[in-house]
Amino acid sequence: MKCVHLIMFPGWGMEKGVFQPLSEHLSKRFQLSFVDWRNISECSEITARARTIVQSIDEPVFLLGWSLGAIAALDAASIYPKNVKGLILIGATSRFTSDKNYLSGWHPRIVERMKKQLENAKEKTLVAFYESMFSISEKEAGFYDQFIKHVKNQCQGDHTLSLQIGLDYLIEKDVRKLLQQMNVPSLLIHGKEDTICPVKASIFMKEELNEQVSLSILEKTGHIPFFTKTDQCRELITTFIQEGVR
Repeated sequence: MKCVHLIMFPGWGMEKGVFQPLSEHLSKRFQLSFVDWRNISECSEITARARTIVQSIDEPVFLLGWSLGAIAALDAASIYPKNVKGLILIGATSRFTSDKNYLSGWHPRIVERMKKQLENAKEKTLVAFYESMFSISEKEAGFYDQFIKHVKNQCQGDHTLSLQIGLDYLIEKDVRKLLQQMNVPSLLIHGKEDTICPVKASIFMKEELNEQVSLSILEKTGHIPFFTKTDQCRELITTFIQEGVR
């Protein structure tokens, strides 16, 4: 059987190295490609990079998007539906910021404040964000400390302006209207104690997406389940893809 191609889209401020605990297992079964958000000069580059890699692979692909990467993956899948065989969305949302009709997101003012904090204290701002990705029990188990070491070893880092533009993308991008148009099998994986993208965001998406969608909510888990519940996520993803290629 031809090797299945899986494209992985990281979250804000993250690089392909963040997926290493997951990808080292998945790479034994699937052909992996990654998108990188480093050195972004305008919001449209995020959209362009996601769409370009999907278009460039001359075979049906599965897309795995985490956090911001889930928004980009949804956008790309809507443009090239014939290219996408399945969507895997982790800690996902279809709109990161809230408005009067959507309360499952951050207030835009908080994100704007974060942009200013990056200007004044980049490393401190990033570390605070990283810490908020983990539930209390995950931090007690040492996952946050492991993650900080992992980032230092696996990620190159990005410059302040690029990170700020990534936050602009999160403020501006809204793919909620695309959900009902999707006609592709989808797997949603979400930590029940996710404070970055509340689990309500995935529940909303499940209600809006087609019938070919399943939602797995992981107990005592924050925003980065593939790092803290790696084996469980790997099994969910592998089973979903294998069923999708039968």
